[in-house]
Amino acid sequence: MNTKIIFLSFFIIFSFSGAVSGQENYRTLVYEGNQKFNGKDYDGASSKYMEAVKTNEKDFTAHYNLGNALYKSKKYEEAKAEFDKAQKLAQTLPDKTAALHNLGNTYMQMSQPEKAADYYKQALKQNPYNEATRKNYEIAKLKEKEKQQQQKNEQKNSGKGGGGNDQNKNDDQKGDKKDQKQDQGNGQQNEGKSEQGNTPKQEQNNEEKIPKNLENAILDKVNEKEKETARKILNKNSYSMPQSKEKDW
Repeated sequence: MNTKIIFLSFFIIFSFSGAVSGQENYRTLVYEGNQKFNGKDYDGASSKYMEAVKTNEKDFTAHYNLGNALYKSKKYEEAKAEFDKAQKLAQTLPDKTAALHNLGNTYMQMSQPEKAADYYKQALKQNPYNEATRKNYEIAKLKEKEKQQQQKNEQKNSGKGGGGNDQNKNDDQKGDKKDQKQDQGNGQQNEGKSEQGNTPKQEQNNEEKIPKNLENAILDKVNEKEKETARKILNKNSYSMPQSKEKDW
């Protein structure tokens, strides 16, 4: 009876020591990844974070940091996947907000402002007072409207081009009419279409597009806010998350 108790005790101690060893290895790998990240060796950092993920794939930090390193390497598809895993594993509001915010940044880099706006909106639901996320959301919505307007204008111009070809075919079929009057009438008609189609397009683009100097001013202000926010969500131990929330889109 005593032998079984002793054996069981040894088994529990061995299992516990193995878990502690694995956790220490995980912390070491993340720490080493952070060192490389801070040295701007983003590929090296990614390798360390990937090793950490293999050691503990259920922890937020390694996935989030890996997303940051991939983002810095402009591997946006892969970064997107890691940020998505991180936001699902997050157990605190700051972690959840940070991962959703960076998902928004990633989609902005991929020229998908409509999806970026959606993730910024989700981040704001976690923290409605995050000024950096709110500014990004506003910019994403402006760029989304600008993109939609551009698509409408392209469709409109494409449709008018087809109409012009049909008109030319009809004109060719009416070759028996007086050429001089026909040419004069067609010239006046085409001129009217040109003025009607081009003028609103220019005005609408100017109205929807955010001025570059205003956007830069917003981003400069937001950058400082983000640095402060990022510092608050860093872990307090040696394997804290590297900061990667700046705007370069």
